[in-house]
Amino acid sequence: MTPRWLREVARLAAEHGRTRTVAAIERLAAARERPIWRVTVVGEPGVGKSTLVSRVVGREGVPGLDLVEAPWEPGGPPSAAVTDTDGVLLVVPATGLWGAAQSRLLEDAIAAHVTSLAVVVTMLDRLTAAERGRVLTYIGARMGRVVLLSGPGPTQEDPARQAIRAYLADSAPVTERAELRARRIAAQLADQCTAMATSATETIADARRVHSGQSIDRRSHRARTWELLRSRLSARQLALIGRVGDTLRADRAAVRTRLESDLARAGDQAAWWSTTLPTLLHAELVDQAVRAEHLILTGIATDAQWLAAELPDTDPWQLPETLVLRVDRPSTDDSLATVTTPADQVRVPIPDRPTGLTKAVEHTTAVLINQIWRLLDSAYEPLFTDLARKQAAWRESEDSTTEEPTTNWHTLARSATALAGTINAALRG
Repeated sequence: MTPRWLREVARLAAEHGRTRTVAAIERLAAARERPIWRVTVVGEPGVGKSTLVSRVVGREGVPGLDLVEAPWEPGGPPSAAVTDTDGVLLVVPATGLWGAAQSRLLEDAIAAHVTSLAVVVTMLDRLTAAERGRVLTYIGARMGRVVLLSGPGPTQEDPARQAIRAYLADSAPVTERAELRARRIAAQLADQCTAMATSATETIADARRVHSGQSIDRRSHRARTWELLRSRLSARQLALIGRVGDTLRADRAAVRTRLESDLARAGDQAAWWSTTLPTLLHAELVDQAVRAEHLILTGIATDAQWLAAELPDTDPWQLPETLVLRVDRPSTDDSLATVTTPADQVRVPIPDRPTGLTKAVEHTTAVLINQIWRLLDSAYEPLFTDLARKQAAWRESEDSTTEEPTTNWHTLARSATALAGTINAALRG
């Protein structure tokens, strides 16, 4: 039944101009034709995904199964890996923390009807036996009914390795994989139908409120969508500003702790203030600038990907490879460093000993932090400019279009609801 439903949902979406839904159906159709069962290993960088894959697969491999890695940024959008795979292993290090991002990814995988889903805890060998028990209990309490597995050891006979291989085989037996995949794709098709029906119903209700029962103004609805995109992009920029602020505050506290420790070890404190402190502070400013630039670039890249997904029929904005945030040695002896951004160049004063170390760190890092705020503000300008350009191009195309047929939202709502009900009834049966 799945091929027929694929055709019916795709036809319904195409007839009503739902281009993103059509693209999603095409991805589902491609996944249906994939000859091998795919299980995706998802996790943050450095949590042991590659080690997990190599140890589980081993020399003998896993018959009929493709175990692949997928990158994931917890602060970014939901991972596409959980929507285009047969199974998911979420890798969490025992030395890390379980947070909202991990819970959200599990929810995304469950919502995508992933056939087999488990959490694998790695790096348990770095903890004591008592600590391992506490970590596993803590993570298990936050997973609901998702399976919890321990990361594999280095040998083929390792019980944890054998447990993961057994889980992969038992959760999707070879003889049942075609049916399991067909059911997953059918459930996702039903979700797509429900989403189309919901969107159509909301549009009808919106038109009744705004136009007092008149016919739907498609252009007005689309214009509000552009404004919503701009508002959501602003919210994402503010979220990145918050994350950068948290990082900078943590960095400042860490710098103060390191300098206090170094000062306590210094034999000649007067010489330390005049010669050692400026060198150390300059190095700390350079490190902070590098980390902040990486964090900003990563955040903008994530938001650019999100915007490209929201506007699939337009050219994506090209992300710059680097930002102008540089800490250099000053040309004169009366300052500690110069901080350069696209807007200007600011000198960092040499701290005075009477102010105390805490104030010295605060005053010095404040110059860099202020420049980072200005950089964060200007770094998003190209994205907003690109969004405005695409909106202007849409307006121009709308002005030049005549007699363009409008979507019959009532027909879409009825047809999508009926098709979703048919698919869900068949799945329950």
